[in-house]
Amino acid sequence: MARYALERFALVIPTIFGMITIAFFMLRALPGDPATAILGEFATPQALAELRRSLHLDEPLLTQFYHFISGILTGDFGRSAITRQSAISEVMSVIWPSMALAFSSVMVAIAIGVPVGVISAVKQGTWVDYCLIILTISGISFPVFWIGLVAIVLFAHTIPLFPAVGSGVPGNYLSYVHALVLPAIVLGMGGAAYIARLTRSSMLEVLNQDYILVARAMGIRESRVLYLYAMRSALPAIMSVIGVTFAIAIGNSILVEVVFSRPGLGSLIIKATFSRDYQLLQVGLLVLSISVVLVNFFIDLLYPLVDPRLRR
Repeated sequence: MARYALERFALVIPTIFGMITIAFFMLRALPGDPATAILGEFATPQALAELRRSLHLDEPLLTQFYHFISGILTGDFGRSAITRQSAISEVMSVIWPSMALAFSSVMVAIAIGVPVGVISAVKQGTWVDYCLIILTISGISFPVFWIGLVAIVLFAHTIPLFPAVGSGVPGNYLSYVHALVLPAIVLGMGGAAYIARLTRSSMLEVLNQDYILVARAMGIRESRVLYLYAMRSALPAIMSVIGVTFAIAIGNSILVEVVFSRPGLGSLIIKATFSRDYQLLQVGLLVLSISVVLVNFFIDLLYPLVDPRLRR
């Protein structure tokens, strides 16, 4: 178990490094001059040159990358070019609402996707199976921002169950949870569809195994066969998609935060993108990358608990 954990952890650092490297060079490929985007079109050449110098934009690309990596290693994440505040402080001040939304949506996806996938597998070939397949395909097909707008119309205006915008009253926990429910459901719908489809295929594969047929022939209760034997064997495959679901939720949370006017890292990244605030964008993407990689790392650590073949 310890060896397995070390092997998985050995992949964390190069994965994070690869993600931030790709993000760095993709940001530099964006069209337009960051100095002009920050200071405006009427800025003087002297002011533009000074800003480029302070942000290292007048240096070669590899030198800029060296400054970025060395700053991370020394704990200096730089300052926002717009607000002049610490980039890491600005990111950390809005990361928790985004993480709460992402984790809540994953919980919604699991709560919906796993039962739907099990029922669809058990009812294979029936009208129930076909209806659930159509629902899961629809959940994948419709864009999350469209689902969000429909949800606002239905459950915030037509039937006023949830607030349409905002994140609740500051300091009021119940109000915060109430405002989180609808965005979490909207964000979790796509993940629920992925989990349901994988759960269905995994359960169908397991239910056709010989030991399941033997267990049924021995007269073991169907519920015990399904949830004690079949689900245990299908669980590793289901867990593998949970990490992917979290990564998708992190990406789509940007759209959901905009639709529901929620504060969060997604809104900050969009503002930083339009203003070409490279430092803030880089730190924001770094934090997102670390979050996704660490969640997948912890899921990997859970595999030996459900799959004895990985225990050494």
